[in-house]
Amino acid sequence: MAKTSLDDGVFDRSAYQNAKRQLRLVETELPQNAVSSLAREVVRRLAFRMPRHENAADLPTQSEIDLLCAALLWADDTAADQFILAARRDGVDVGAISRGYVAGAARKLGQMWDDDRISFIDVTLACGKLYGIIRGLRHVLAPQIIQGRETRPALFALVPGETHTLGIEIATDHFRRDGWDVDMLMGLDHDAMVSEADLRHYEAIVLVANSDRMLEPLTRLSLALRITQPLAHIIVAGGILDHHPDILHLVGAEAVMADLDTAIATLRDVLGPAKT
Repeated sequence: MAKTSLDDGVFDRSAYQNAKRQLRLVETELPQNAVSSLAREVVRRLAFRMPRHENAADLPTQSEIDLLCAALLWADDTAADQFILAARRDGVDVGAISRGYVAGAARKLGQMWDDDRISFIDVTLACGKLYGIIRGLRHVLAPQIIQGRETRPALFALVPGETHTLGIEIATDHFRRDGWDVDMLMGLDHDAMVSEADLRHYEAIVLVANSDRMLEPLTRLSLALRITQPLAHIIVAGGILDHHPDILHLVGAEAVMADLDTAIATLRDVLGPAKT
């Protein structure tokens, strides 16, 4: 097999570093129960998002999954990265890494957590490493996205638990009148919103939250959508911007939408020139 590495044009190191920074910030800014909830969200989405039935020859053995979990739980931040790099050098397909190694490790970590074989601190650190790896591999998770995506589809989503709907309705109408293909989701719980969003391949997702209490559900929704919509640009809007000046980095978004007057220009800046 050809010897390759994660530097072969597939691995997105910028997304990888941003994901690691986001998870570190989450651990310092949110209370432990919120961090625990977010860690479970990452485990659940990574474990069961990937197809579970692959060619047996492409899947890692249980021993390999065990070794990856050990690397994820080790104090050395680079151990899991080096494990994945070694697999790539041995010719393991990047798709098999995401579908087999990452999903398998997430399932095992979740089971170990449920069985009290690893601590809260252990699993949050391991989840942060897995999330970084999967963000770095985002371009191989769904290669059909670019070809099958309609022209500039965008989603405006009101964060679950948020009750102020007027702002998102006005913004959605504003973008539609400007010619954008915009869907709007509100009044749904977390899982329903992620499932509905998963019906299309969005180029941009605007998450709208207003009150300070929405920080945890906003961050949870962003993490889930990062996994299920790996190529979408995340933008945060609403009154929550007034409460958290570091919201962009905490949520892991590409931009914030500060007001309606500049909203369309903001989204255009994030997306760049339309591809013809």
